Amino acid sequence: MIIGIDIGNTTVEIGFIYDIEKISSYRLKTDYARTSDDWFLDLNQIFSLEGRPQIDRCLISSVVPIVEDRIAEGFLRLTGEKPLFIGKDLAVPIKNNYSRPEEVGIDRLVNSFAVSRKYGFPAIVVDFGTAITFDVVNEKGEYEGGAIFPGIDASISVLFSKTARLPSVNLKNVKVVVGKTTADSIRSGIYFGYISLVEGMVERINREAGYRHKLVLTGGSGKVLCEGLSIPHIYDRYLSMEGIYMIFRELQGY
Repeated sequence: MIIGIDIGNTTVEIGFIYDIEKISSYRLKTDYARTSDDWFLDLNQIFSLEGRPQIDRCLISSVVPIVEDRIAEGFLRLTGEKPLFIGKDLAVPIKNNYSRPEEVGIDRLVNSFAVSRKYGFPAIVVDFGTAITFDVVNEKGEYEGGAIFPGIDASISVLFSKTARLPSVNLKNVKVVVGKTTADSIRSGIYFGYISLVEGMVERINREAGYRHKLVLTGGSGKVLCEGLSIPHIYDRYLSMEGIYMIFRELQGY
């Protein structure tokens, strides 16, 4: 069993990966002020909730260096095992066509690798995280590049911080485009606006490449938005964890 830890700018996901079909995970806030002792306590509690299973390895995918070091220290203290860092100890086995390959976040490469192995290529993976990332795997199975947009939560925060007296909203059960109240108008704008973003970007990427891509969505807000998409797609809740697992198995020769 592999422990996968995916450290993003907003959340840390800790996954217990028994195999590609059996994954359970826990999410914590990415708190820059937390010490290795704090993370040790959180990890200890999570391990208790999971029944303290026997682990083979821990792999960390991270875009937040200061947090990754503290989590690694906490994990080492808890288990006596030193985690492996994807991108440092283990390379992501996908050709990277970025002009400056070192600029690509490890999370984007992990997702692209997972999509190429699980669903085939060419493919587009859209990750609804702190930022919304579009990442493209070309017809050769190589990481081609992508696009980055402000995430949904960031957009909502800016809207409410700059505008007085707007009602709070959620994005569940949005049915109509033309809202009849301010709250419904905000919900519609956010919900259908981001759906149109996905559909429009996918069409532009397909047109630029000259061929069509499979579309895979992941990330917290992806499940809600994919219900409104009018183009073929797959939603994969555990894509990042699956990528971590597949990288370990491929590089270890399983």
